[in-house]
Amino acid sequence: MRTDKIARGRAPWRYWISAPFVFTALLGLITLACALFLPRYVLAWDLGTAKPPDDYAAAVNGIRTALLQGVGGLVLLIGAYLTWRQLQLSRHGQATESFAAAITHLGDPNLDVRLGGIYALERISRSSSADRRSISEILSSFVGNRTRDPQRGAGHARQAGTPPGSEVNLSLRAPDIHAALTVLGRRAPIRGQVLLLDRLVLPKANLASVRLRDADLHFSDLTEASLIGADLTRADLTGVRLAETNLIDAVLYQADLRDAVLTGVIAEGVDLRGTDLTRADLRNANLRGARMDYADLREATLAGADLTGASLKRVVFDEKTEWPEGFDASRIKPTRRRNLPPISPRTYDEFAVPKVAAKNGQPSDSA
Repeated sequence: MRTDKIARGRAPWRYWISAPFVFTALLGLITLACALFLPRYVLAWDLGTAKPPDDYAAAVNGIRTALLQGVGGLVLLIGAYLTWRQLQLSRHGQATESFAAAITHLGDPNLDVRLGGIYALERISRSSSADRRSISEILSSFVGNRTRDPQRGAGHARQAGTPPGSEVNLSLRAPDIHAALTVLGRRAPIRGQVLLLDRLVLPKANLASVRLRDADLHFSDLTEASLIGADLTRADLTGVRLAETNLIDAVLYQADLRDAVLTGVIAEGVDLRGTDLTRADLRNANLRGARMDYADLREATLAGADLTGASLKRVVFDEKTEWPEGFDASRIKPTRRRNLPPISPRTYDEFAVPKVAAKNGQPSDSA
């Protein structure tokens, strides 16, 4: 048998009959049957034992007309719903295409194209709540892949000096990274999401007024950064380097600042209530008017710090806490154990970077 004849033959009748076609045909038949026979039963039920009207046919036709008008209104409502549904699907398809195009632009070698992709993702996140979480994660990975030093550890925060080439502000030396951080900083907070921004090397970054609540920034380098009015509530800033950073009016409520370096920081009016500053280096810090109630200052160094007007109600300290010269720590009221802020115990083992075996290339156990 020749296949070309089969190809030119007519399609079987089952090909032309689909489920929507059958449903529409049945609905039409049911509507026609109701319009023909139902009015008589409706009129008889309404009259009951009363005498039929003189113009019986006109009464039946009136009921039939009312039924057809109701069916017509129902058809219009169904059509309006289907049109709305089609528009929603069309918008969803356009959003998907825009999302894919923006992701592609992030890897473009042209700086202007990358900037366009970053701001396109921000626009999509504002219009599509379902994509906000994934967009935040994508931008966090974008920043981390370009600025993360995977070998940074607890000791790097106390090492003076900045990497070569970081003398210029971040907005000038890496505009795309600065734009991604800006977009992340002004996004609407998402419940339960933690931005993974650990081990970033971002000296002289302008992050004023950013909102990075619950963000993970441990072991990052933010030397000489601008964090004026930033919201870092409950952020993980373990071992972070904030030397000479501007933290005026910033909010670090219940943040984790263990082993952080804040030498020479400008932090007038900063909110450090309930923060863990164990072993933190705060030498020569400007803490005028700072709110440090219930902060943990055990083994912290505050030599040369300016605590004029600072609130130190019930802070936790020990004999290893180094206060500024002339400061009388006996004026601080002792803290009751039940009033201590909840701080989860942590070791640096969970931050360790897995070592790679030299011979077989297989990762070994965590250091």
